Amino acid sequence: MRQHRWGMSQTEWDIARGRLLVLLEAVASSRLTVTYGEAARVSFEGRFSARSGALMDLLSEVDEAVDRERGVMIASLVVRADTGLPGEGYFAFARDVLRRDVADRESFWRQEADAVWAAFGGEGPSR
Repeated sequence: MRQHRWGMSQTEWDIARGRLLVLLEAVASSRLTVTYGEAARVSFEGRFSARSGALMDLLSEVDEAVDRERGVMIASLVVRADTGLPGEGYFAFARDVLRRDVADRESFWRQEADAVWAAFGGEGPSR
């Protein structure tokens, strides 16, 4: 079996990507968030942790595909269990790659999450 990356075959990677996409679409349509730990557990069935580079790579792939299709950062819905906000990498990407102002992280994140929920049929967060 030819290895793709992170010790996985292309087929295994594609299955993990599909699982993550299904999870994030369900979370988005329900106006919820999901932790990195849950995203890793569902995507990789316990093979990688919430802090793994594999999860970050997979999340980036899914996020880029959804952005092309719907114009939103679905990765906004993946959050840290301790803060309820995305991790440092999310904000660094938004700042450095997208050139967005993330000085007020929570406000930036709420705007992005609201856009995702709206794109997937949700009215916005249940607050």
